[in-house]
Amino acid sequence: AVVSTQSGHYGRGHFAMFSVCLALLLAQSLVAADNTYNYFDFVRQWSPNSCYKSGHPCKTLPAEINYWTIHGLWPSKDASHYPADCAGSSCQLNTTAIADLLDEMHLKWPTDYSGGDTKFWTHEYCKHGTCCTDVLPGIHDYFSAALKLNRQLDVDMALQSAGILPSVDKPYTFDQLNSAMKESFGVDEATYWCRYVKASNGESQQLVFQISVCITKDPSSLRPRDCPVAARNSCNTSQPFYLLPFSVLTV
Repeated sequence: AVVSTQSGHYGRGHFAMFSVCLALLLAQSLVAADNTYNYFDFVRQWSPNSCYKSGHPCKTLPAEINYWTIHGLWPSKDASHYPADCAGSSCQLNTTAIADLLDEMHLKWPTDYSGGDTKFWTHEYCKHGTCCTDVLPGIHDYFSAALKLNRQLDVDMALQSAGILPSVDKPYTFDQLNSAMKESFGVDEATYWCRYVKASNGESQQLVFQISVCITKDPSSLRPRDCPVAARNSCNTSQPFYLLPFSVLTV
């Protein structure tokens, strides 16, 4: 909207006050608008593709964690916008509320960054979980929903069934990846995140390090749906990608 102000009708003091009030009203309306969302991004990550030759220090995960892990369940408006930090800076995570989930979370929702799992979960809940309390009203609701989705939507099995297995030198196409998402989850559009590294032969390798299966906002039944198509994408879908094995992190 275009707001027209005629400064000739106000003294300087009145106009300054009007400007401050208008700015506050606009800020409040933007905050309210930013809390809206249309679906969830359910994001899983593959640590070898995230950490190999990465600029950020990764910690070594336990040997038994050799699969896709949860990054987060993010309420989203579209492919580029999402609400965040809806409880403000006072947000904290009380892990006693999710004591029955912690064993599974340490296995399925670990962080490969320094700082520890609890710090990672606090970040995810405060940034994203506080913005979907209309569907997942409590801390336990948020984390248990993500864990349930992770059990239902098994990325490892989806890729294995499509013949997409970890390898240092075997490339795959995005047509193969899209087919895997369609076959296992019934979606035509998922979202992928990519980064690029130089292989030992000097060539650039495209690594898919995150996959999002989008989820309906329906509080009675969270289920897969097509993701919106992003105007810009970190992946070049006309080029092959690699799924590196965990062994690259121990070399």
